[in-house]
Amino acid sequence: MKTIDKILSVAIILVLFYMIGRGLTDGQQTTDNSQQLEPKYNLTLSLEDVRSYYPESDSIALEDVNMYGVFKNGNKIGRVVNTSPFSDEIFGYNGRTPLNIFLDSEDRIFEVEICENKESRGYLNKVLNSGYFDLWDGLTAKEAANHNVDAVSGCTYTSVAVAQSLQLRMQNLAKEKGIRSLDWKLLARQLSVLIVTIMSLICFFNPKKTKKLRIATLLLSIAVLGFWTNSLLSLALFYNWITNGISLSLQISMLIIAALAMLLPLFTKKSFYCQYLCPFGAAQEFVGMIPIKRRRTTDNRQQTSSMKSNGLDVELVETTGHFDRLSDYITANVFKIFSILRKVILLALLIIVALGVGLDLSLVEPFPIFNYQSIGYGIAVFAGVIIVASVFIKKPWCNYLCPTGTLLEIFRKRL
Repeated sequence: MKTIDKILSVAIILVLFYMIGRGLTDGQQTTDNSQQLEPKYNLTLSLEDVRSYYPESDSIALEDVNMYGVFKNGNKIGRVVNTSPFSDEIFGYNGRTPLNIFLDSEDRIFEVEICENKESRGYLNKVLNSGYFDLWDGLTAKEAANHNVDAVSGCTYTSVAVAQSLQLRMQNLAKEKGIRSLDWKLLARQLSVLIVTIMSLICFFNPKKTKKLRIATLLLSIAVLGFWTNSLLSLALFYNWITNGISLSLQISMLIIAALAMLLPLFTKKSFYCQYLCPFGAAQEFVGMIPIKRRRTTDNRQQTSSMKSNGLDVELVETTGHFDRLSDYITANVFKIFSILRKVILLALLIIVALGVGLDLSLVEPFPIFNYQSIGYGIAVFAGVIIVASVFIKKPWCNYLCPTGTLLEIFRKRL
């Protein structure tokens, strides 16, 4: 069993190195392409397409990179521009967000639409449903170049990427140097995430003296990192960083959390993020506190110690008389099997995305449940089943399935 575990860990590391190497290569190509104005998204329009927005138009002409002029009887009545290639270095939660911008004869925006993209559907839907794209209606290119709007709560990365893409394209169109004001709400979100992270660090290094603080920290984690900012570590986030790079202005707090999640277990051999900061783990833990009628069980220190040695989130049962949960009947050998299964799942997911299969990694984990306003029924049911199961099984997602937790666990064991 240990040999299989070791082989899987090495295989995961090798696939990660391959993905990082490919990401660096693609990043270099992206930089070169941007300098040559070769867009990642190519705007191709027909007169029929244009007439949906300009009913009186009778001709169109490509005037520049991803920019079409729209004409009626030889007079220009508007133009359509795409944000690529000027926004090719701007990424949302899971990829680029190219936009088509429709302007009238006075260069005023009257419509903005999202193009084909790989952004996480839930986050993008929330931006669309919030009316965020309407905030630029009626603005000239010059006005839009300096128009700063607040991010949408719960999908900060996506909404800010949309705003920055549009601003950058309008700056180029108007030959205007944009002026970005400080986004106080975004700053408040970042600071709040860092404050909760600091609280979790205090609990991590002083677990015996901070039991009440840990409860408060986990509640804040659910509220701040979960529902307010959606600042969760996930496979989708790591994949976005590998393939697109990290936007420090938007993701500095998440970068700090990721660094702590990998480095602290490496040097202390104790889980940090999963135990003290993960919002979904916290939600499972609180649901697991719901009292249910069960029979009493005897002391099982030896079994749970064996489970903890396998990197699973199992706490010792202190004395006889403890009411047992379903998870207390699962033997250490079963936990070992699931520890292997978790790595098999992670390796399979990494291989799938490394092969270029169009898999939205944000949908393979239940974390979008915090983006409750725009999640699909599938994710809602998926996450709901796990939360309900937490009443009977101690943190089932964390202990038996979580790919992100498995990835972080590799750092704790140090191969």
